[in-house]
Amino acid sequence: MKIERINENKIRIVIESADIRAWNVDLKNFTANTPEAQDMFWHALKRAEQDVDFCVGKAQLMVETIPTSDNGFIMLVSKLENQEEVAQALERTGKRLKQTEIKIRRRSRAHSLLRIFRFEDFEGLCSGTREINEMYIGESRLFKYQGEFFLELLPKDAFGLFELENKLSEFAVKENNPLLLQGVLNEHGMILMEASSVQLLAENFA
Repeated sequence: MKIERINENKIRIVIESADIRAWNVDLKNFTANTPEAQDMFWHALKRAEQDVDFCVGKAQLMVETIPTSDNGFIMLVSKLENQEEVAQALERTGKRLKQTEIKIRRRSRAHSLLRIFRFEDFEGLCSGTREINEMYIGESRLFKYQGEFFLELLPKDAFGLFELENKLSEFAVKENNPLLLQGVLNEHGMILMEASSVQLLAENFA
């Protein structure tokens, strides 16, 4: 992922093929605004804030997408800070859209950040939580179900989530349908730690 600041209110974000594989997001599901696309987009905005001092604040955002030859795509992200800029943006695109249709939705569903990782043994669980303890900010619960350990994570935001998943992939399997599994664990699993599981495991067992 490469981020370039074009001017005070506009940045260019280059999404390369490696990003598409890592986030499981291509141009089609990005424009469909899937949860994975939302995660990637907010990660990119966090990067832009840190790397090029591009702060969104309360501005509306217009995102234009351009496909590239390597199956990636480019996002041109513009801040629209008043109604006049919104109207001008609509006029430039030649579309008669409602104002809300050019806004990227702020995250309103915490469940899109939910992650559940399955560990075969307690040793791997302790090693994994030790790796992420200093970087993880959010809620966490620990379950045991059918002889395996399940670590439920609900991060505060998507920032750093990709790196966290990479670290845990050495010790655990990321579950593909965490919402469904969460229901199963709540009903049939044994809850071992109801809160702050990452911190408690890292501090007491690592």
